[in-house]
Amino acid sequence: MTRTHPHVPQMPLDDFEDLARGAPETVWLEFVRGRVEVKPRPVGMDGAILMSLLSQFTLEDRLWDAYPYTGLCTEASLAGRYLPDALFLPRDHRPGLSHWASPDDVSAVVEIVHRASGKDHRDHDAKRTGYASAAIPVHILIDRDDNTITVFSEPKDGHYQLVASYPWGTTVQLPAPVDVALNTERLKNYMARNTEP
Repeated sequence: MTRTHPHVPQMPLDDFEDLARGAPETVWLEFVRGRVEVKPRPVGMDGAILMSLLSQFTLEDRLWDAYPYTGLCTEASLAGRYLPDALFLPRDHRPGLSHWASPDDVSAVVEIVHRASGKDHRDHDAKRTGYASAAIPVHILIDRDDNTITVFSEPKDGHYQLVASYPWGTTVQLPAPVDVALNTERLKNYMARNTEP
């Protein structure tokens, strides 16, 4: 693809959506800050990490439903299209029939930093800002490089006002509107020193 100025989209949003719809099932496309990006598919222990967390959100007494790899409208003016590893909606809501869900009812998103991609700007910068700009209340970042879980909350003017990082093994109290105590002890089974690169 051609290089573009960082503030000039590579293509109109409608064209990106057509491109993403027509992509093979094995290719996951995102539109991050106006650029077409390929989201890495889950590899190795990424799926196990995600399932360990999702199971805690979806117990019968919870008020949330988890939707893995569901397209989401993000960024200012909803100009971004992301595929979070999971998003959480209240039980009485659904993401809708569109390929890209509205962020209005989303309570939290989860992103797992894929070790193969290193410190990817999408997970550590662009997507965090995009989620804050779309007023997603809670953004949970699982980092497999340093075995941490970072919780971003209270979005305002495109930035999260509160940021807290915890080592795997900690019980993490997620803020409102999620209000779940997340036990990350099982994540220690997937620490970098114990898993594949």
